[in-house]
Amino acid sequence: MMLDPVLATSAQASTAIVVLLGAVAKWRRPAAFRQALADYRLLPDALTAPAAFAIAAAETAGAAALLFADTRLVGAIVLTALLLAFAAGLAFNILRGHTDIDCGCSGFAATQATTQQNAPHSIGWLHVARALLLAALAATAFIAPATRSIVWFDYLTLFFAVLLIVCALLTFDVLLANVPRLSNLRNS
Repeated sequence: MMLDPVLATSAQASTAIVVLLGAVAKWRRPAAFRQALADYRLLPDALTAPAAFAIAAAETAGAAALLFADTRLVGAIVLTALLLAFAAGLAFNILRGHTDIDCGCSGFAATQATTQQNAPHSIGWLHVARALLLAALAATAFIAPATRSIVWFDYLTLFFAVLLIVCALLTFDVLLANVPRLSNLRNS
């Protein structure tokens, strides 16, 4: 199976941008991310801080590596493994009924620090789907791209495809962040 190089590049670049935005939010608010990670109750307390640092570093390095041809496979391996681990952690907490926590995604919506601290948080299956979707987009690096000549229109297509995918994923982030708020308003 071969994938068109424009589709593969747009999927990988979009994933890298979204993951980098999440990593930047984690670097900007490390205490909030450590707390979100601790709330999952998957690690001993002593490992939470090092794991939070390692996750942010792995996201940054993996996303940056995904952008360059020489390191693309390494970046895809790192991000796919990380995103599958996130999906598993989310699913595990959902299955045990522990859904009233912050997802820790630190996506686009999490950059609004003042509104996020007082807002209710929850995780759900849409969070798992988001992590799996990003893992699938990163995994397109494992499929050999078709060899064809790239023309000027391909660059235009690539630009708008990346813009569309990133905007769609960030809109999904905002919707996921607002689900608990809307439910809280509806129930009050």
